Amino acid sequence: MEAPKEPHSISLKVLRLSRPTFHEYVRLPQSPVDTELPIDPDAALSQGIQGGNDFLFQPLLKLPPAFGSAYVGETFSCTLCANNELPDTSDRLISSVRINAEIQAPTQTVPLDLSPSDEYQAELNSGDSLQKIIRFDLKEEGNHVLAVSLEYTEVAANKDVESAGRMRTFRKLYQFVAAPCLSVRTKVSDFPLRGLENEKRSYARPMLFALEVQLENMADGPITLVQIVFAPKPAFDTTLVNWDASGAGSDRMESPFLAPRDITQAAFLIKQKPNSKAETTKDERVILGQLVIRWRTSMGDAGFLTTGWLSTRKRP
Repeated sequence: MEAPKEPHSISLKVLRLSRPTFHEYVRLPQSPVDTELPIDPDAALSQGIQGGNDFLFQPLLKLPPAFGSAYVGETFSCTLCANNELPDTSDRLISSVRINAEIQAPTQTVPLDLSPSDEYQAELNSGDSLQKIIRFDLKEEGNHVLAVSLEYTEVAANKDVESAGRMRTFRKLYQFVAAPCLSVRTKVSDFPLRGLENEKRSYARPMLFALEVQLENMADGPITLVQIVFAPKPAFDTTLVNWDASGAGSDRMESPFLAPRDITQAAFLIKQKPNSKAETTKDERVILGQLVIRWRTSMGDAGFLTTGWLSTRKRP
């Protein structure tokens, strides 16, 4: 019969780091005219009741009540807390505390750097806590697992007792799902070269392409698109029609604001440089480049997304 396992002297807590959100307010119902105690409908708003009363019934900002959603393109941040749960009267001391963490993504396992970077805590007194912060850029959709390992050494508190100490370790797994924040749909159209009178030359590869992009906000909250850039292959030049083609001195288009499930579109003109050779795939598709998209949430969290290589349709 196996002996019961001794509980660990250190507990491990994982807390996600995220910015607060705006608190949603609900106006109070209008009081009847003949009531003895009328209530201002704006009494529950953040600015308080008019007339110099600064009392707030509700805060302006609130922290997320749960883990929340994780989105591809954003930085996943957590703080790892190792807490010494031994009472002050314990005859044991905790030393050499070490935390290791890794992310198990759908296609790879990535060791994580911890901040601050010192590896060991020399001694962790009763009630003290060792905290580390991890950050990881989410690049894949699907299930992710945060694996955290904790090592520490228990030694006798009585210096008269000779003890080499006992090293203990345990591991915890935290699973979450990374969902897409932006849905990206693209379409490439080509324009044939003009001035080709020879029928044989009419099948020459076109030098001008149009790239249509449709972006849909799949997140639970609003986002603002900061940058939409097409990074072409060296053989091409590109122009963003929505903004760059507006002309000098004209008003620049404001960054699109997308509420949940809102859609915006962008268009690029991609022109092949003179005397340049374009890269092609095995099935004769022309490789044009990649889309680079940056955005921010309502509270300023940054997001970044790069698509795969975009190419033309297969020529008949």
